[in-house]
Amino acid sequence: MKENNKILQLIYVAWRERWSDSQWGINIKKVLPRGVSGDVYNLADCLMQQALIGSTANPLVLNYLKHSLCAHLVSHAAVLRCIAKYDKLERVYCITALLEFLASIVDGVTCRIKSEEAVLPSSVVHLVYWLFQIFARTVQHYELYGEISAEQSYMLDQTCVVIDRLSQQQFLLSMLYVGCHEELEVCGRIRDKYANIKGSLTNSNFTLNSPSVEQQLQKLAFIEAKHLDMQSLNSPPTLEKISCCVQPLLAVEVLLNPCKDTSYYVAELQMLQRLKRYSNTRLFYEIIRAGFLTLSNVADTSPDTMWGAFMFFKMPHIIKQLHALQRMPGEQPPPADYIPELVEALELLIEDNLLLDFMDTKCSCNMIEFLLNDWTKQQLVSDVHVKKFASQREAASQLLKKCDNGQQTPSNINFIKRAEVPLSGVLKTLCTNKVQDMVNVLCQVPVGNSFELILSVATVEGRLKTFVSRLIQCNENSKPLPGELGKLCVIRSTLFDVSFLMLTSIVQTYGSDVVLSERGDSFFEKWVRECMVERNKLKNPRQILALCDDSIVDELLLSLSKPEAAQLKPSSLSWQETCLNLPGVLHHVLIAWEQETLSSADVKSILDNIKRRLFSFSVCATSFLCAYMYSVKETELLKPLNMIQQFLAPLTSEELSSQENAKERLALSYQIIRKMQHDVHPAPSTKSRLISHSPLVDQFREVWRTVIDAGHLPVRAAQSLESMLLAGGAAWLSTQLVEQLLACKYTRDMSRTMDVVFAIMHLDIEKTTEALLQYVVAPIILRRQGEDINEPQSLVLARLCVYCIISCLEARKGNASSALTAMKKRSRSHDEEELAANAAKVRKVIGDGSDNSSDFTDPAAGAGFGALLGSTSATELRTAPVTLKEPLQTSVQHIFGVFVQFVSGDELSPKAVFVYQFISLLVECGGERVAPVLRLLPTSLVQQLLKVLVTDDIRVGLISRLYDLRLQAGRQSAVADLCLWRNMQMARHSIHL
Repeated sequence: MKENNKILQLIYVAWRERWSDSQWGINIKKVLPRGVSGDVYNLADCLMQQALIGSTANPLVLNYLKHSLCAHLVSHAAVLRCIAKYDKLERVYCITALLEFLASIVDGVTCRIKSEEAVLPSSVVHLVYWLFQIFARTVQHYELYGEISAEQSYMLDQTCVVIDRLSQQQFLLSMLYVGCHEELEVCGRIRDKYANIKGSLTNSNFTLNSPSVEQQLQKLAFIEAKHLDMQSLNSPPTLEKISCCVQPLLAVEVLLNPCKDTSYYVAELQMLQRLKRYSNTRLFYEIIRAGFLTLSNVADTSPDTMWGAFMFFKMPHIIKQLHALQRMPGEQPPPADYIPELVEALELLIEDNLLLDFMDTKCSCNMIEFLLNDWTKQQLVSDVHVKKFASQREAASQLLKKCDNGQQTPSNINFIKRAEVPLSGVLKTLCTNKVQDMVNVLCQVPVGNSFELILSVATVEGRLKTFVSRLIQCNENSKPLPGELGKLCVIRSTLFDVSFLMLTSIVQTYGSDVVLSERGDSFFEKWVRECMVERNKLKNPRQILALCDDSIVDELLLSLSKPEAAQLKPSSLSWQETCLNLPGVLHHVLIAWEQETLSSADVKSILDNIKRRLFSFSVCATSFLCAYMYSVKETELLKPLNMIQQFLAPLTSEELSSQENAKERLALSYQIIRKMQHDVHPAPSTKSRLISHSPLVDQFREVWRTVIDAGHLPVRAAQSLESMLLAGGAAWLSTQLVEQLLACKYTRDMSRTMDVVFAIMHLDIEKTTEALLQYVVAPIILRRQGEDINEPQSLVLARLCVYCIISCLEARKGNASSALTAMKKRSRSHDEEELAANAAKVRKVIGDGSDNSSDFTDPAAGAGFGALLGSTSATELRTAPVTLKEPLQTSVQHIFGVFVQFVSGDELSPKAVFVYQFISLLVECGGERVAPVLRLLPTSLVQQLLKVLVTDDIRVGLISRLYDLRLQAGRQSAVADLCLWRNMQMARHSIHL
């Protein structure tokens, strides 16, 4: 109080003696203690009170206040708060003087110390409310009386000047944005005042001298992050004439997750749409083009049928769901019989003559017409559109048919639509209890490629688990009944055999974790869990032998080694008991053969007798032999390998004719046995790009050349890269991919390569992201900075990191327990060549090959922070987690720790630029979804980056989006960074008050 009295006395003396500004400055410093701000003693408040005592403002005292401000005796925050507290709005001259004073200082508002930072946002909010009060009072006076005085008009003009300065001053806007999260009540009053102003302007038809002031008022009342400047680093989609991201991503996802429901693909494509900022039209075009591109490049039966089924059965539902999720609330509903954006996408597609010509030639039909005829039934397009697009392709299709001359082999695509009816028929038949009907239907399924077609359709339609469960029930119902003999017993054995073989083939193709329940108690499910060898899922042969019953093994040994003697004694063994005890038989045979108690001819005879009984028995035997081969030395592999080869020996025509439908069952058993054998011990003569004596890096480069030559990611290349991921590990593959990315010379090539690399990393997005952040980025930047880690390479690498983090962040938990394991154990559809990938390299490098990927929690994110960061308008299937899970959290913390080291110096370097690009892209691409990632930012990182990065790249929009402004700590950090940014800007541009 003592100093306050001295200050007041000094003001009286200064006014009475008409001190100059410099005299005031000299004398006030004698009153204030050394190093203490005038804010402590309310200097600004004292000056303001004395300046506004009368009906008009005292200009001399206001000059003292301005001088004190320039001399840093008082803070801008204190001055703004004092002005905002002046409530005698009827004093027009005083208000006008304050507005003129504000106009003179508003461009230089800043903060110098921590205590000022805590007050400035709130002061700006109150000041804006004060300006709104003046504006509202004036226009309401005009509304009531139809006129305002010249003084009021001038005051309103000055108010508009200040509002204009405020709305153009990014630092003050950022302070207002932060302050609105702190002063929620005042912010609400500002919006109420804006509504009153708007109503008064509308009712009175008052014409403002500044036409833009109404928009500026709205901007201040409803301040959002989008109003704050931020340099965009993510290239707009208009610059991408051809996209290379959708096709590779779908190629990988269909390869790994063919059993996923529609919502999984929709969520994945929504994530890509947000990252690339595609419209629905562009996204639909890219999806259809991706399907055609992949189909044009597949030559194998399995990928052909799978992708054909995906296009015909899954893609329409994906497009339909994407369209439904993009509708805004209250938006006018689209036409009922077609989707306008899809029609626009097809108009873009119809211009791609080369691709459509190739597809028409491959499929021997007008592919557009063939596809759209089915889509009309689902109300994606109308008949009018089908006729229009078909007519546009008619001339080209006819010309291609003439050139073909009927020499083109029909594609499986022509038969895919027909497979839907047989699938429904099979499922319907399996619901009955008629054994003969089930045998007749199931034995026809493995004929030709019908089984693959039906599986493909069942997979993409989401009916695979239904198919499997009914096959299991059918296998259970085929158990022999006591005393049942003759033809009916033979029919039951055939039903058991064919259902067992089909189930085993399905498990080999998709994985037991995907198609079987975890606690299934059927015989087949128990056999798979305990006895079946799967890819990367080995079984202990001793545990398999422990399941055997010695008495049953002895009985089987007798019947198989001396079938004539065994016929004299009727056997009561069931087929299930035989399957479980065959490992014991084979173990005895192997030991006897090793000890030369049995000759090769005896062993051959026993194996042939196993195969003649039921073909599923040879599969059970092979599974044990494969498990046994994993447990012995390489020198001991010959005999079990020869035994497996004996199961693959062809049967004579007499042996085939002795059983009904033997040919189809035998072919299916051969296929299963070959897959098991190649999974464990691929033949040296196998012509595969995955089994090679050349280094893994050479194989990678060969595959990469095929990707570059094709211009997209072929299915075969995706399969090869997946096996390389297993063999070399995530860090190795990520390094190779990044090296290829940095090898590009042109920005366009770099952008396309990054899209392909991003898609390939979805082979295991969690592990590759972990490897990228922890083991790849920092070494590459440190090793190669100054070479090819400058622009634009560093920007593309930063974009790749950010894309991977966002994709990894949005990985969803499965909606059901069956889908949860499918996320962890990726399902796949490989042919024999790809199953050979686990040869020496895989067994030595990856161990059990388990995928310990973590799932993320999936609660809804807080609405407040989402709204502040500018959430997307569309309904989305994936939401950002509240907290990060491992390994993503550790990886992000590691890379942020590296960034702190990158910016620890005083010089601008490519490392610091990369840090800025990474953080900026993370905010720009992730929005509110990356809030859990941004919470891990080290407190000193942004401030140190501001000091090192002397360019104007960092702006208030970026800083304001880095923190959760709902929290006090977030607001404090944001204000501290913003004030540092402001002071550096003022120093850099020599702004003087």
